[in-house]
Amino acid sequence: MKRTDKTRLRVFLMLLAYVFLLCLLIFFVKFRSRNKKIIFGSTYMTMNNPYFNVLNENLRDTIEANGDILITRDPAQSQSRQNAQIIDMLNEGIDILFANAVDRSGIESALYECKKRGVPVILLDTDVDDRVGVISTIQSDNYQAGVLLANDLLKKKPEGAKILIVANLIASSMVQRRQGFIDTIKNRPEYEIVDEIDGVSEIETVNEAMNKYLRSNSKEIDVIFGMNDPTAIGALAALKEKRGTNLLIYGVDGSPDAKKLIKQGLFTATVAQHPISMGKAAARTAYDYLNKKDIESDIYIGVDLINAGNITKFDISKWQ
Repeated sequence: MKRTDKTRLRVFLMLLAYVFLLCLLIFFVKFRSRNKKIIFGSTYMTMNNPYFNVLNENLRDTIEANGDILITRDPAQSQSRQNAQIIDMLNEGIDILFANAVDRSGIESALYECKKRGVPVILLDTDVDDRVGVISTIQSDNYQAGVLLANDLLKKKPEGAKILIVANLIASSMVQRRQGFIDTIKNRPEYEIVDEIDGVSEIETVNEAMNKYLRSNSKEIDVIFGMNDPTAIGALAALKEKRGTNLLIYGVDGSPDAKKLIKQGLFTATVAQHPISMGKAAARTAYDYLNKKDIESDIYIGVDLINAGNITKFDISKWQ
């Protein structure tokens, strides 16, 4: 064999070996990437609300079915605790954070820390004032929830009503529900908001606040609009103790408890959210983002009015 031929053969074999090693490296990187568990973090304003438990369970089911990990923290309505827990999850190496803020403005410092560390955030069920580092927000159509309840009230009490609103307005979702309700009745002076109780969103805290309100106020009330089902149920419990239940009681969530009370005639209506769909949509959005697919910055999940007229169409023992 000529010297030039030997040189060409040597160069060809070296190139072949280089290509083989390159392919092997690419395969190894992809193999490791596929087998590396993705760590997700989730935090909700409270886990003392079945709605968030159902949402998180469906999020977890999808994530674990993919062989990945979900870390969940409960700040129990404390924004400072939530911020600290988010930092803890960042230190544990989460790749993406699902967040439901206790306080729509108070979570800002934790969001900045997520951005600093390159961890994207997906907001669940409620918005924040500053979406720093947020890649998507998945929430119910909360404004429409308020509209639906106001329209139900207009039908049930066309002559007008005196309304008490019970809420926790540091949560964006409740602000939107309240706004939808108020915008729908604002040109109807026969509907009067006589008072508002703010800063409560769980059955126990609402019951305590409502009992205190009833002891110190003798204002006439025809309607209670609770910004979620636990709020409305807590108010209902206090009313049963003090004044009876001859009022219209409205909530938002579509919880099994609220649906049972509607069937019993103790609850007027609730607007159903869909935590099962929201949990699955959140997981799908996260994986689409990780797979470099386009995702929507705002995803709204529709809501449905549930009252005595259509309660038979819903499974009262389950969430939607």
